[in-house]
Amino acid sequence: MKKTRSNFASEPLYRQVSVTLLEQIKSGVRSVGTVLPKEIDLAQELGVSRVTLRQALDILEKGGVVQRVRKVGTKVIAAAMADAYVQQMDGLEHALRLAGQTAMRIHGHATVKGEPDTGLVGVPSSTGYWLAIDGVRHMQGASTPCTWTRVYVDNKYAGITPFLAEEVDGVYTLVEKVYGLAVHSIRHCVSACALNADAAAALGLSEGAPGLQVQAWLYAPGDVLIEYVRSIHNPALISIELKSHRAPA
Repeated sequence: MKKTRSNFASEPLYRQVSVTLLEQIKSGVRSVGTVLPKEIDLAQELGVSRVTLRQALDILEKGGVVQRVRKVGTKVIAAAMADAYVQQMDGLEHALRLAGQTAMRIHGHATVKGEPDTGLVGVPSSTGYWLAIDGVRHMQGASTPCTWTRVYVDNKYAGITPFLAEEVDGVYTLVEKVYGLAVHSIRHCVSACALNADAAAALGLSEGAPGLQVQAWLYAPGDVLIEYVRSIHNPALISIELKSHRAPA
């Protein structure tokens, strides 16, 4: 869906800048193979701060449009953002990379108690309450939603609430930043599903249409649960790739 002028104006400034740069690249103003001006010069040209420019370039880098080359600068390597993503599951770094390749737009949050999701059955909360966060993920630089997601963190981490801006890479990254924790291990459960009403509405698809469901439990050392998340992907935009290796004899 093409952005209207009003929709574009409602986007965060750094995303507007990323769209402007992408349009310049597509039109040939900044062609593939060229190196962008130095940050200080490009920021001045675009009339934004260097912080805003860096956020915009980060979106383009994650989308495979530009590449930061040491001692060279930021090089344009493609004229279009990636329109689909294959999430590799062959290691912790790859398993967490979806948070960098997509942006989560927060739709709301609430405090709930008990076991609000089947993935939390038998999982104790130290407070008896969970902070539930709803959002929709988009590919970097794209407006089409690719993933409906609901995240739960123990309410003892409710200090992240002020940082739940309109758009974040991931909730667990906020817990890491605010509480000094780091993801040490992750467990996934991948299954096919029929889109429920919430996911269908968020993804712009029909209720009951096929979806790719991923449940994930993210732990800090000592098996301390940082986050539990249930995500439902549009299978046309997000797929899963599993790799394994035989141990040497």
